[in-house]
Amino acid sequence: MSQQNTELSRWLIEACETRDLSWAEASRRAGLAQGAISAIVRGMTPGLEICKALAGYFGVPAEDVLRMAGHLAPARGETWPPELVALVREVERLPPPLQRAAIKAWRAVLEGITSARDLG
Repeated sequence: MSQQNTELSRWLIEACETRDLSWAEASRRAGLAQGAISAIVRGMTPGLEICKALAGYFGVPAEDVLRMAGHLAPARGETWPPELVALVREVERLPPPLQRAAIKAWRAVLEGITSARDLG
């Protein structure tokens, strides 16, 4: 099977790249079979439990992963702050290696904010 260009496969590829993880290692860390992410990227639609495991490991709401997998309808009425939309557009103009670097930096900042908030 060839690699599929679905929202879920793109998200999984990016999530693994920004964490410097192979698909096999990320699958194992999520508590899944070693080839789970590879199968999803190649076009397999994951079941509910796999979606929940991926959401738990990557720290995103299960609903987001279930939507990307096609188990839930797209959310309605979601709006993004204009500042965030502008940042995303700027990052989209960067070459892929710089996009990954920007995403890693954002994650580090968000983790720092979350840690500080949890300590305070």
